[in-house]
Amino acid sequence: MSDHQKKPPGKGKKTDDPGIRIPVSGDDAGSIPTVEEEKGQPVILSAEEYGALMAQIEELKDRYLRAAADFDNSRKRAEKERENIICYANEKLIGDLLPILDNLERALSSDQDGTGVESILEGVHMVSRQLHSLLIACGLEPVQAVGSEFDPQIHEAVGVLPSENHKEGTVVSEFQKGYRLKGKVLRHSMVHVAGKPGGGPTGEER
Repeated sequence: MSDHQKKPPGKGKKTDDPGIRIPVSGDDAGSIPTVEEEKGQPVILSAEEYGALMAQIEELKDRYLRAAADFDNSRKRAEKERENIICYANEKLIGDLLPILDNLERALSSDQDGTGVESILEGVHMVSRQLHSLLIACGLEPVQAVGSEFDPQIHEAVGVLPSENHKEGTVVSEFQKGYRLKGKVLRHSMVHVAGKPGGGPTGEER
């Protein structure tokens, strides 16, 4: 059988891609290439349909590019806002501390008027009260220590003192006050804990 006899009949001639047929005559002469589906059924698009499909593709591409640009701008704005939050997180607290700082400076400079130590001491006490009030308003509270049972969750033992008046494991003195901030331990109390009577003190103050 010759090569001419082996060639199957058909209107179109094949290109390099076996899935595309280019119409060359008849009613198909004005249509775009035929694309064969997986099932082998050809799909023929007219020039008008092809143009509409390409317009839709361009529209979807434009929407994608716009959405990507909007997302990138939103990400940059979120990063900037996060940086501002970190930078100015303590702005209000520092602003509230300024009047206390003013009073402290007035108390320290009051001796220049010849008012004496008592006036300075009263000014310092006033500053201390202001500072405590501000910190309490921010959610700060002292950790209960002396007289309570030692709790490693809120206390840090710096020494053991033998005691006949306290139960073993009871906090008998506080070296440094501890604090909670809105229920979370901000700093552990450094304490001395009662030990067995007759034993020598252990541990060193820091």
